Amino acid sequence: MHTLLINGEFLKPIVVMEQLEQQDKGTICDFDVDVEEGLLVYKISMVNVEAREISKYQYRALDGVLLTEKSSAYNSDDIGSVNAAKMLQAKHMTFSALVALAIEDQQGYLTQAELDHDLSISYLELKLLNQDSKNTIAFDIETLRPLPLLKWD
Repeated sequence: MHTLLINGEFLKPIVVMEQLEQQDKGTICDFDVDVEEGLLVYKISMVNVEAREISKYQYRALDGVLLTEKSSAYNSDDIGSVNAAKMLQAKHMTFSALVALAIEDQQGYLTQAELDHDLSISYLELKLLNQDSKNTIAFDIETLRPLPLLKWD
């Protein structure tokens, strides 16, 4: 994946997230980069709290073309993401803006970002890939600051 990220031309994940958010179908709760048939693919999940459903999208990273879309009711496994999405909505903030803030001073390529709620804290967990390592950080949604106790390499 790192080789594709370094050598390939692709839309930045934030751009694809912002385009999806403009459709106003809910709040993005999960982002993931995957390699399928040699191509980078962005997988994005969006929760619609009012409709009680999660929609999953796949986009071609090269040009942002939508490849697949499916929706289903969310279940108990999704409650952490749903609660964190509610906190994000209460702050009148988008997922893409939160991700941009969280990676502002970080190095590497964003490969995963997920909203979660645990131990009474709503946070964004991110994974960044660079040439030397894969870093995972957590970012508190309420305080808009990194969670140092949940930062690891």
